[in-house]
Amino acid sequence: MRKTILFAGVIVLVTGACLLLGFTYSIPDEEKQQGLNGLFDVSKQGEIAYVQYEKGQPTVYVKSDRVRQVVQLSADQSILDLTIMPDRKTVLYVTSDKELNEDSNSALHQVNIETGEDEVLFTREAIVMEIVIDPKDENQLFYIQADRFSPYSPGASLYPYDFDVHSYQLKSGEHQQHTDLNKYSMASLQVSSEDDSIYIQMDDDADSETEDQFLETKGRVFKIPVANPDRQMVISIPEDTQDLYDFVLIPDRSELVYQAVAGTDSEGTYEYELFSYNWDSQSIDQLTELHAYAGYPIYGADGKVYFMVDQQFGERRPDHALYKMNPDGSDVEEISLEESQ
Repeated sequence: MRKTILFAGVIVLVTGACLLLGFTYSIPDEEKQQGLNGLFDVSKQGEIAYVQYEKGQPTVYVKSDRVRQVVQLSADQSILDLTIMPDRKTVLYVTSDKELNEDSNSALHQVNIETGEDEVLFTREAIVMEIVIDPKDENQLFYIQADRFSPYSPGASLYPYDFDVHSYQLKSGEHQQHTDLNKYSMASLQVSSEDDSIYIQMDDDADSETEDQFLETKGRVFKIPVANPDRQMVISIPEDTQDLYDFVLIPDRSELVYQAVAGTDSEGTYEYELFSYNWDSQSIDQLTELHAYAGYPIYGADGKVYFMVDQQFGERRPDHALYKMNPDGSDVEEISLEESQ
């Protein structure tokens, strides 16, 4: 009798699993995306803007004294980056097609946090990947733009490349291109609060001539003077340091917090952690040991480093959560994006 009950129970479980799988695969691919996508920003006053998928629809929220849904797009659109304006009343965000095609472009939006009023400030026949407000001039926006995109292989999705840094004056509507590098990749754009310079992550391939040399280049942080972009320089870091990806400069500490590969898990999947490099002591320290994908560090006005963690990196669906910690790696804690009780 017990075997009969057990067998019947297994049949019920298998049948239920098959029904669930059938239901899952009947859902359109764009509606399978759910949860945080990793994009966020933190204002000087502590408000957090972030992007979350809801049945495939990219949605912008802002958490301050409460959580507000600011804007929601259709499932065929993608939000590439966002930033909270210093006035704390508006969010700027960039959109493009979720699946790039040869006719794709990108648009910069300005949305009012309270009213949801949304205005397109400009459209580019290119892909704007990152946006940053100049801390010295809140009317100047710097952005990374990819002028071309193509597939990795026939039939694959398109990916952007030929990156350069541009700026946009919010009042006059004037665009200006600041670099002419046509880089294969650029990321983690930051604007200096002390001088007219920008910082950016890209491959250190200036002296590479052969294909093998290009393959051996490493990702590094560059400082580029806006007035003289040809005088770019690599931020000093030990030559044997592994590839450096997302980063943030820590004021008053002569320090850089950056993302790099720390190792692999039992299945060979890379684990990305956050590290720090101090120019005074020339020391490198691993700050996180989350055995996942820690990245997108942002330095907050409260002196904390905010960052996203994907606990299911390498899996079919990501599982992002927002964290913060001290710049020395202490007091790591997850931040709830739910309504405060």
